[in-house]
Amino acid sequence: MCFGPAENDLASSRETGGPSGRIGPPKAAFTLIELLVVISIIAILAAILLPVLNAAMQRAHSAGCMSNTRQIMVAWSMYADDNNNILAPNDYPYTTCYATATAQQQGEMKNWVVGTMEQNFDASGPLASKELTCQNTLLSPYLPNAALYHCPADLFINPASHAVDVRSYSMNSAVGTLWWTSFNGGPPLGSPVQGGWLTGTYNASQTTWQTYGKMSSIRQPAPSDLWVIMDENPYSINDGSLAVAAAAAPGATYLIDYPAGNHGDASGISFADGHSIIHKWQDGRTTSPENFIEHGMGSTTATHMNPDDPDCFYLAPLTSALRQ
Repeated sequence: MCFGPAENDLASSRETGGPSGRIGPPKAAFTLIELLVVISIIAILAAILLPVLNAAMQRAHSAGCMSNTRQIMVAWSMYADDNNNILAPNDYPYTTCYATATAQQQGEMKNWVVGTMEQNFDASGPLASKELTCQNTLLSPYLPNAALYHCPADLFINPASHAVDVRSYSMNSAVGTLWWTSFNGGPPLGSPVQGGWLTGTYNASQTTWQTYGKMSSIRQPAPSDLWVIMDENPYSINDGSLAVAAAAAPGATYLIDYPAGNHGDASGISFADGHSIIHKWQDGRTTSPENFIEHGMGSTTATHMNPDDPDCFYLAPLTSALRQ
């Protein structure tokens, strides 16, 4: 039997199950209830997995931070070995931008790390990174990678530069030597920093608390108990020095500069013997200086805003000791 074109199409449709080639009845779509069940399952899985993923990321950041601070401590120790036991300077002028200083000033500014996060030129960008590896950053021959000065968990955007600061770490203000010894009739090379904030109220000529200009001078506290490098809070970080009062008494404890809380209200800390830890802070005020101070203003307005902070009692004996 012969069929016309239309009849041929009809016959083909009957054999293949219809014009679309589908065999049997069309499949039903998801019902609203089924869709809601799938969404609920995904939400439950996300609620279970996200904390696990966040914890894993936090552990990775903590490991990276401790690796950075260990490498800084190795560089710090190597500098002392190569300079007759004298520690690197830790007395950079916190208001002076290294990038815009005169050639003479730049020649004089030698510090364990130059630049202040209070100045945009020093805080972010390629030029700021170059400062961390320039000849006046005295640890740079031993620490040529600028990225090691930045904690991987530090994601704070500086409101002045609108970028992440190139440096997250600062040094104990009781540790190191004076940067200005070689000019203006300064003290002899290797003279220790003054530790003006150790008393809790700034006193450039204080003699109550020890400061450490040579590796051999670190006896009390012992090297394993003297902190050297710490994550500094982005609201107080400026120069390379982090000031902590060594005096701690009930009713008279307060922070000068603030630790960071980049690791879940904890900070990376390294000690003079080279070991590093992540320390959990107990008081929320310790890592929340934005409630007390403006970014880049230091802690001058916050010195009495956090009395009896237990973290002050933890840090004080690790910062310095009374002179004998």
